[in-house]
Amino acid sequence: MEGKNAIIICVSKHQGNTLKIANKMAEVLKCEVKGPKEISPEEILKYDIIGLGSGIYAFGMHRSLKRLIKKVKDGDGKKVFLFSTSADLDGKKYHKSMIRLLEKKNFNLIGEFNCPGSYFGLIFGKQGGVNPDRPDESDLNAAAEFARKMAF
Repeated sequence: MEGKNAIIICVSKHQGNTLKIANKMAEVLKCEVKGPKEISPEEILKYDIIGLGSGIYAFGMHRSLKRLIKKVKDGDGKKVFLFSTSADLDGKKYHKSMIRLLEKKNFNLIGEFNCPGSYFGLIFGKQGGVNPDRPDESDLNAAAEFARKMAF
């Protein structure tokens, strides 16, 4: 990734699933991971590659990421990738509203990644849950491979 600088902006609220994925991607991209409140809309545009990630909340990516992107006047064709963790094995479908927003703001979507994340919602309590051991080592390896592809 020589000559390119990257940033990962991530929201990971409950079990830290998405942060695990973000940190693995950041290792590969040799970049920082920040929360949406830790970076300004103007600062985002200083990066060549921007990763936006969150758990899936209410069938979409976290609203603080959307608020941040809405404040950007023009993405100027900057490369963006999306990633998420979700209880649903087909979590990419929840990226759609963020993709529409990125297109509207003139960003260039270069890839999407989703992996299962553990979920112990109100129905499950601390017993059982969905995907209790995810993300696992294979998910982290897949995230690293995805990040390598995003570097080019």
